[in-house]
Amino acid sequence: MPKFPRVSDTTSTLSTRVFSQLAARAAAKREAGEKVFALSVGDTYRPPFPAARAEAQREKDHPGLHQYAPVQGEPRLLEAIEERLAAIGRPVPRDRIQVMSGATAGLTVVIDTLFDPGDEVILPSPFWPLIRGIIASRGAVPVQVPFYDRLDAIDVEATLEAAVTEKTAAIYVNTPHNPTGVVLDDPVIDAMVRVAERHDLWLLTDEAYQDLWFTETRPRPVWARDDVQHRYVASHTLSKSYGLAGARVGYTHGPESVMSAIRGVQTFATYCAPRPMQHAGAIALREAGDWLEVARSEYAGAGARAAAVLGIPAPRGGTFVLFDATPYFRKGETDAMGFLGRALDAGVLLTPGASCGDAYGAWVRLCFTSVSPSELDEALARLKPVLQ
Repeated sequence: MPKFPRVSDTTSTLSTRVFSQLAARAAAKREAGEKVFALSVGDTYRPPFPAARAEAQREKDHPGLHQYAPVQGEPRLLEAIEERLAAIGRPVPRDRIQVMSGATAGLTVVIDTLFDPGDEVILPSPFWPLIRGIIASRGAVPVQVPFYDRLDAIDVEATLEAAVTEKTAAIYVNTPHNPTGVVLDDPVIDAMVRVAERHDLWLLTDEAYQDLWFTETRPRPVWARDDVQHRYVASHTLSKSYGLAGARVGYTHGPESVMSAIRGVQTFATYCAPRPMQHAGAIALREAGDWLEVARSEYAGAGARAAAVLGIPAPRGGTFVLFDATPYFRKGETDAMGFLGRALDAGVLLTPGASCGDAYGAWVRLCFTSVSPSELDEALARLKPVLQ
């Protein structure tokens, strides 16, 4: 049992020290007046839809703006979410929706609700860096399964099946995907659902990039399938689709059997999401359709340009690409840290692939939406000599 001055065993597994070294170097370069392009964090250069910005929310329009919101969510936002879910997937009753303080907090609440310490969650990798720690902080076990970078070379069902044990409780699904830009095709999802059904597992669907697809038509959400209605819990955010990362507004929905419990855990976690930004979120969902169309078009072009420089296929969605940096290693290097240091010397801050999975120490993640198109092109030009 940890005692002063130690921290808990689960907390001690959570670390950002590898990336922190790079971030500290980047900060020092900026302080010295050098330009650094942060292609490391999944944000956007685009300001939000004007009416959905923080400064546009006023007390005179929303009485009680600075008071606590209802725990479930502001009614105006809940109504907008209902409309949005019906438009992109299928109707979801309001009593099965919970507004969250962003998807990170939402997934934390879901995991705290569904799992006990020792439960295992199958985590197809590479993955969004925070999800591993969110699972571990509950005392649950993230079981990493190399997956998204090798879908053409594996038997999906057999690969997932091999990871199942008597302690397995769920499979985490993210599409469009951070960090590879993959959009899962129906046969892959079919296989994931079959494994979940066979072993009575939850499907945790991360919908952060639900609107950032670059395919001809919108992919059908996993949570909208008829055969998952009793076993999915979906987590959404307004951060990616609407440029509202600082708003900290997201939402979760799932079967009636668990949503009351999720709402209870949410009460003890953050109580409610920020009320002013819930009003902003409702406006974004209802009025920012044209803004989103422009964003999707610009992001698709940015992703294609980044992929071309890296010599990899263009992403099919999301805001990231992941590439194997092994061809750019120097003699004696065994992971991507040397390459990342050289990229930073050139003024480009990237993310170590190791943060996305134990099997990806030689890989590197790049966000193509965090800076403007002209700045991205300058960053890619600076990166080219490092790729020689």
